[in-house]
Amino acid sequence: ADTAGDGADYPVREAVKYRDWVIDAFNADQPFDQFIREQIAGDILATNLIREKSAGNAELAKGQLQDEYARLVTATGFLAIGKRYGYKPSPDYQHLDFADVIDSVGRSLLGLSLGCARCHDHKYDPVSAADYYGLYGILQSTKWAFPGGEEHKRPAHFPALVPPQIAKQLDKAKADELAKIDADIAGLKQKRDRLDPNWFAGGVDLALESQTIGKPPGKPWVHAGPIEVRADAQSPYEHIHPKGTRGVRLGSGAPTDGIRYVFPVPLRAKPGGKMHFTLDFRTVSGSTQKGAYRFYLGRGVIQSMALQCSVTSTEFAMNNGAKWEVVRPVKPGTWYTLHVTLDPDTKTYSGFVGTTDDLTTFKDKGLTPNWDGIADVFICDGFGHAGAPACARDLDNIGFQEEPFGAFGTVVEKKPRSDDGGSKELDAKIKKLNEARVARAAVPPYEVAYGVTEGTIVDAHIQQRGEPERLGDEVPRRFLQVLGGDAVAADQGSGRLQLADWLTRKTNPLTARVFVNRVWQWHFGQGLVTTPSDFGSRGERPSHPGLLDWLATEFMASGWSVKALHRKIMLSRTYQLSSDDNSKNLQADPGNRWLWRYARRPLDAESIRDAMLFVSGGLDRSEPKPHPFPNVNSWGFTIHQPFHAVYGSSHRSVYLMVQRNRRHPYLALFDAADPNQSVATRQPTTTPTQALFLMNSPFIHKQAELFAQQIMESSNDDVARTRYAFESAHGRVPEHSEFQDTVAFVSAYREKLNGPNSEQQAWAALARVLLTSNAFLYLE
Repeated sequence: ADTAGDGADYPVREAVKYRDWVIDAFNADQPFDQFIREQIAGDILATNLIREKSAGNAELAKGQLQDEYARLVTATGFLAIGKRYGYKPSPDYQHLDFADVIDSVGRSLLGLSLGCARCHDHKYDPVSAADYYGLYGILQSTKWAFPGGEEHKRPAHFPALVPPQIAKQLDKAKADELAKIDADIAGLKQKRDRLDPNWFAGGVDLALESQTIGKPPGKPWVHAGPIEVRADAQSPYEHIHPKGTRGVRLGSGAPTDGIRYVFPVPLRAKPGGKMHFTLDFRTVSGSTQKGAYRFYLGRGVIQSMALQCSVTSTEFAMNNGAKWEVVRPVKPGTWYTLHVTLDPDTKTYSGFVGTTDDLTTFKDKGLTPNWDGIADVFICDGFGHAGAPACARDLDNIGFQEEPFGAFGTVVEKKPRSDDGGSKELDAKIKKLNEARVARAAVPPYEVAYGVTEGTIVDAHIQQRGEPERLGDEVPRRFLQVLGGDAVAADQGSGRLQLADWLTRKTNPLTARVFVNRVWQWHFGQGLVTTPSDFGSRGERPSHPGLLDWLATEFMASGWSVKALHRKIMLSRTYQLSSDDNSKNLQADPGNRWLWRYARRPLDAESIRDAMLFVSGGLDRSEPKPHPFPNVNSWGFTIHQPFHAVYGSSHRSVYLMVQRNRRHPYLALFDAADPNQSVATRQPTTTPTQALFLMNSPFIHKQAELFAQQIMESSNDDVARTRYAFESAHGRVPEHSEFQDTVAFVSAYREKLNGPNSEQQAWAALARVLLTSNAFLYLE
């Protein structure tokens, strides 16, 4: 199926890759044992291939082997494409995913109902719960692609279709491209902001004036603890920013409580250049706490500190290199301004701190010894030089820039903004770059598959009564005891490669027999074993055990060639028998168990549709495009609003988009397999809704019109047209009476309509009769 099958039924865009892989494998007559091995362990085979073939030749991995690597990884879609459970990539529901995979592998490849051993030893077949959890551990040691779910709405863990070293290179290349675009956008924003005459000190009042009074500051500020924007926290000084209306108050709390601002454009050390930092601060009146609050300036939160200052209710201190030094006394309730000039060349800083009439200067103090010359973050927290709860304080007028600030005591007036400086052109460039970034980010650096990869190695515990919360004994990863019980060695990874080998070794008596029985069923309507997914004690015995063994032996001897198997069966006398009845044989074997005639049976849903498309000439033989699923960035499906779609197509039915939770209306109507489980045999029905579909469906009418066009183009003679119509639709030449009745029917229809399109409509009416007759809908 093309969807995940959970409650929201998320689409799986990459499912078509596995579908195409299967089609290509059968078209190429890939040996069936290799077909199985690649589906169970293709990713491991791909890794081994790269390691073996590209040793000492990195270019080889990039070129000749990359397509083969992608093909092998895609094959693991067999495991991933089962019904999925859970809303996020979590182990919480994986026991249900694994149950589906173990049951599907058991039924499809071994003809055993392994799922019955999930809760207890199998009641009828020699399969124990330990066998089940031996396989479970193999799957648990595997990393599974997550298709998306109600909580985690995007695909995750899809394996790359390029080798890991190339994936790493491509990831880095994309990250570098996005970083370059981000840097260009930041540079243009800085140019645009600097066109504002009020822009300085690192920004327009660092967005404090745009914050809401009575609430903690929001973006671009980050805060923790008791913090509030207040009108009475506004500094009286106006030499940095124009007169404002608010500042920010930080209450006394934990040392980690505080406020942080990241300057949009980091300042970097330049030869001969300096950096200038300023802020106004005040310890709140009445503060009695003995601890200190801190001002931090540097790169990131902890990456590289340039300098730090510390304030208690009585003193102001600064870091001189790695040592605290008290610079001056301070009083609660008094506003102070701090100006610091950083000199990266000399690793020193100088400046002043104080009030209008009481300034204290400091000079050539040492910056933090290991500072890397980059600063982009200001922090005020409680990690000062006195280790106790810090005082409440007010902050305002924070600035950081390369140019010197105006003299303390001057007043900065707010200036009107003009667009004459080119801000509109810069906005247009920024918009264009943002669009380019979105487009580039949406393009993955490499293709991925819906498959599996190696995970964390673990041996599973038996889940008592199948409940993952009730764990029993640990079971080593291994194969079924009845088929050898081979164990996975400690250095063999998950064990999927070993499982693939155990399934396909010639000493395994089931895999080849199960498959040749299915092929026999596809050709004759029922298998030599009529329970094709149950070769256990509760399944039916083979009608011709010797023939089943011989076909399996010949199949393996042919190199597991599926085409050779088809050829062997179809060239047999049994296959070429007619479906005519014989009264004596009918009495002796009414169910045709001994194959005395060819069994007449209805076409399946896909074959009906494909045959109509083929006969009408409407079949699109081109390579189909991926399904037009909604853009992945828009996915928000839920259990109440699940994904659902039906996409039209003129390709073969194997290319239709198939959903798990809401089946395709046509396929469901004509008894197609349930996409939620491994289906051994279909149960054909005959219902009134099927007849109504064949009478009224736009699809049927369209194919009839196309077929009519082909009939008319085949000849100008009604008799010749009739012959062509019967040969095309029914594969036979009509009887003389059928010729007469058909020509009469078309003539009467044409005369009755007597319009401009009566000719085409008359032959379309005949086409509908032929396409919906039992002779077309049944195989005989």
